[in-house]
Amino acid sequence: MGIQYFYNFCLKEIDDTDLESDILSAVRKSYFAANEKIRDKITYDSEGVSMLYDYCIERDKPLRWTVRNPQGGLVQEVLPADSGRYYLCFYRGDTLFKRLLFSKFHTLLKVEYMDDSGSVARSVEPRKVQGGLCLLYTDAGRVEPIVLSEMPDVTDDRVAQIVHDEFGDYTVSASTDVGIVWYMTDEQTARFKAFVEQTVLAVENEQEESFVGGDTPLLDKINAKDFNMKRNLSASLDISQAKSFSAPADQDIVEEETIVDGSDETVVDDPDETVVDTPAEISKPDTGQTPENPGLKPDKEIMADGAVYTYYGELDDNGNRSGHGRTLTDQGRTAYEGAYRNDKRSGKGAYFYKDGTLCYSGDWSENVRHGVGVGVSSRDGSMHVGRWVNNKPEGNGVRLSAEGEIRFVCKELSDGETVLMNFLDDDTVLISKYDKNGSKLSEKKISLID
Repeated sequence: MGIQYFYNFCLKEIDDTDLESDILSAVRKSYFAANEKIRDKITYDSEGVSMLYDYCIERDKPLRWTVRNPQGGLVQEVLPADSGRYYLCFYRGDTLFKRLLFSKFHTLLKVEYMDDSGSVARSVEPRKVQGGLCLLYTDAGRVEPIVLSEMPDVTDDRVAQIVHDEFGDYTVSASTDVGIVWYMTDEQTARFKAFVEQTVLAVENEQEESFVGGDTPLLDKINAKDFNMKRNLSASLDISQAKSFSAPADQDIVEEETIVDGSDETVVDDPDETVVDTPAEISKPDTGQTPENPGLKPDKEIMADGAVYTYYGELDDNGNRSGHGRTLTDQGRTAYEGAYRNDKRSGKGAYFYKDGTLCYSGDWSENVRHGVGVGVSSRDGSMHVGRWVNNKPEGNGVRLSAEGEIRFVCKELSDGETVLMNFLDDDTVLISKYDKNGSKLSEKKISLID
C-alpha cells in the first residue's frame, strides 16, 4: 500500500532529531489512526532536560502545540500560514532553526531549515511519482533541486538488520505510517545496493555458527546469533516517569485520562540482547475493545516504537504491571503473556515475534531471558531448550532443528567441566570436553551406526 502519511522529517546532515522517540510523530500517528481529537499536557525527559508539551489536534482546526523548557522558554510553537495552513516552528535558543508546514487537514507539506539570517536555506517536500512518493530536496547553495528516492526494500531479515545497523549513507529520514524510512540520492542508492550485495554474499558464506565449521570452539558457538536479543530489536519507549498536568478550568479536559507508558514491548522479527527504553507519550482514545472481548477495556496502554500496545492484567498500587497479564500489539496479536514485576517481564512468560509466532517461553528477570526456557529462531525455526543467562543460552541445553532433529547437547559436569556433543549430518557425534575456563581438553568423533 505504501506510505500514506508523513509525520516528521530529519535532514541527517544538520538535524539530530530522534524520530524513533519523537512525540510529534506519536501524536500524529495516533490522530490519523483514530481520527479523533487528542489533547494532553505531559513532561518528557530528553537528555536530562524535562520539557513540557501542551498539544491539541482535531479535525478542521490548526494544531495547538507548544513545548517549553524547565525555565519556561519556548522550544516549539505553532504559527499561522496562509489558506488555513500552519507552521510548527522549532527553536534553538532564540533562533528559528526548523519549521514544518502543514495543510488545514494536518497533512505534512514541507520541512524548511533556516540559516542564521532567518531565511530558508534548505527544504524537503514530498512529491507524487509513478508508483509512490519521492522527496524533493532543495538547497540554497545548489542550482537544481535533488530528487530523493526511498531506500530499496531488503527482503532478507538478517541482511536488512545488518544494513540498518551499519549503513548510514542517506540524506533524509522520515517518520511515516509504515515506520522510519530513509531517502537517498541516486549516488547513495547505488552505494546502498552495492552494500546490500556484499552483505548478502557475506551472510550466504557464513558457516553455521550454531553447529559446525570454523576455528571457534563449539562451546562458544552455543551463544548463537539466532538467539541474540540485540539484533532486530528497535528502541522501545518508556515514559513511566511522565507526569500529567491539570488543564486550566476554562479549558476542556479529557474525561478519562489515558496513562500511556512503555517498557520494551516492541515486537520484532528477531529480538536481541539489550533492551533500550526511550521516553515518549501520547493520549490515545480508548475504544474499550479487544479482539477477543469487544467489551473489555485495557488496564493500561503502552507506547512503543510509535505504536500503541494494550495491556490486560494486574497492576500494583503505582499503576505498574505486576502479576499476571498480557500485552497486545496494535494489530491485536499477543506480544507477551505471563508474569510482570515493577512493569518488567519477570517470572514465567511467553514472548512472540511480530508475526505472532513464538520467540521464547520460560523464565524472565528484569526484561531479559534468565533461567530455563525454550527459544525459537526466527531465521530457521531451530529451538534451544535449556538454561539462559542474560538473554543468551548458556550451560545445560539442547539445540533442535525446526524438524526436531538434535543438533547439539551441552552438559555441565559436577566438577565444573563441560561436555558438548555435536550431532553431525553423517550420523556421527563430535564429543568435546572443556575446562572451567572454556579451554578444550579433548575431542573425539564416534559413529552412531557402528
